Amino acid sequence: MGILAGFLFLVILVFGTFWVVVLSTLFNGWVLSILWGWFMVPTFGLPTLSMPQAMGIALVVSYLTYHYNGVPAQEKEKTKAEKIISVSMPILRPLFTLGFGWVIHQYM
Repeated sequence: MGILAGFLFLVILVFGTFWVVVLSTLFNGWVLSILWGWFMVPTFGLPTLSMPQAMGIALVVSYLTYHYNGVPAQEKEKTKAEKIISVSMPILRPLFTLGFGWVIHQYM
């Protein structure tokens, strides 16, 4: 791989990571605001959350909690499927959470 190709790969990696973080933050905030409205507002009489409030709370909780991601990379080489899943998790995790929340919300 030439120097130009390596630099291009690095630029794509940096911008790709940036956009994954931005989209993940927006998506987590949106999911939290929906779940908050479904469960916290009617149960405890709390006010609804705006998107910025929900994104801030999601970031604080994420920052304060430990997320175990399995075996460290140096001990085990990831397969292509595992790499795709690990990159998709910032979007898949809130999507699954929203889906389960929607099912529970149907029984309220």
